[in-house]
Amino acid sequence: MPKPLAVVRELTPRTRIVLGVNAVNSFGGGLVLPFLWIYLSDVRGLPAWVPATTLAVQAATAVFGGLLWGSLLDRFAPRTTVPLVMAVAGVGTALYAQVTGAATAMLAAVVYGFGISGVGTALRFLYAGATSARERQLAYSADFAVFNAMTGLGVMAGGALASLDIGSRAARFSALYLADGATFLLAGAALFWLLPRVTGGTDAKDADEEATAGPRGYRAVLTHRHIGALLAVLALCSLVSYGQFRSGLPGYLTMGGAVGAGGLSGVFALNILVAVAAQVLLAEPLQRFRRSSVLAASGALWAVAWALVAVAGRSGGGEALLLALGGVVLLSVGEALVFPVVTSLLNDIAPQPMRGRVNALLSVAVSTGSVAGPALAGAALPVADGIALMALLVSVCLAVVAVSVRLRTTLGVTADLPTADKAPEASGKDDERDTVSGPEPAAV
Repeated sequence: MPKPLAVVRELTPRTRIVLGVNAVNSFGGGLVLPFLWIYLSDVRGLPAWVPATTLAVQAATAVFGGLLWGSLLDRFAPRTTVPLVMAVAGVGTALYAQVTGAATAMLAAVVYGFGISGVGTALRFLYAGATSARERQLAYSADFAVFNAMTGLGVMAGGALASLDIGSRAARFSALYLADGATFLLAGAALFWLLPRVTGGTDAKDADEEATAGPRGYRAVLTHRHIGALLAVLALCSLVSYGQFRSGLPGYLTMGGAVGAGGLSGVFALNILVAVAAQVLLAEPLQRFRRSSVLAASGALWAVAWALVAVAGRSGGGEALLLALGGVVLLSVGEALVFPVVTSLLNDIAPQPMRGRVNALLSVAVSTGSVAGPALAGAALPVADGIALMALLVSVCLAVVAVSVRLRTTLGVTADLPTADKAPEASGKDDERDTVSGPEPAAV
């Protein structure tokens, strides 16, 4: 059985620093994750349209902001860009602590949405500095595990702090948002001071020159071989996993009374536990399999999972709950497999001058699937008592399998099998590597 600490020790100091930053950020995000609607409506006493509009403005700003951050990462050295990303996100979430009306809520939504859209993009960009495709996949698997685990801990800590009988309720929630802001500022300072110490002290001017070389614009990214197709597949994966787990799955299971509120809580808790366990335990073994095969396996697991959920919705009592839990286990394992693998694959095949924009589009693809999921569920659940939605989800999962099989025939071995990509020797024989992996990013 793989040992998580041994896997972490395989990573470079740079990657471990970024993992530590992600842990701090994820814990801070968890502190406030469930509370924005409650905070704005119940604590601040604002009408219901304010939290609804705030979330919509935040999401829309994040899409456009992410595209801008991606371009900036391709133009300037990360040591310049990444701390700025963290500072904007920190100021944005801290502004929520000062909300007194609709105007201040919208201001916080714009600033925070613009900042948070660059955080994931920046962290993935930094992970792409690993010395080989194999390490990148390990890094992204560890990143997903850290994110899920620390977010869960943050949610529990935030709930406990919000329920304390200390000060006013508004003061307690404001303190949570200020604490979240502080984690971003701490993360930005850590990356600014620590990364140059473990990347050989590359001159910032040289890093800027390397980052500004190459093609410009998102059109160049989308027309690059495989990248557009992989982003489309990733959006579909997000649609049938993240997007439906919080909408279609609870809607379908509860519409006929197959699973109650208590069972649904257990389903969500199981998702977090299985996702973290799978990411920790499977990160190392996955290195022995082609990425296209892992993607195909995820699609097959999701197809079986939604079939189990479909049957659960037509059952009752303990049988329905067991079927639902079985489906959630498969959904969670599929998530743990596909997202780190596709993220590392995209960063391997993207040339260095495109990596910032590729990671920005990656965020857009995942967000698109997550946003489209509830819309699809709302439209399809009333049709045939939800069976139409279940059939559609199974079909999309099988389409993911079909695309994955096709990718196996077109991806080079170096990109499809991480262990086939050997790290270059210290003498600098980068030109002997398969060009599909692309050059390494500029040092921070």
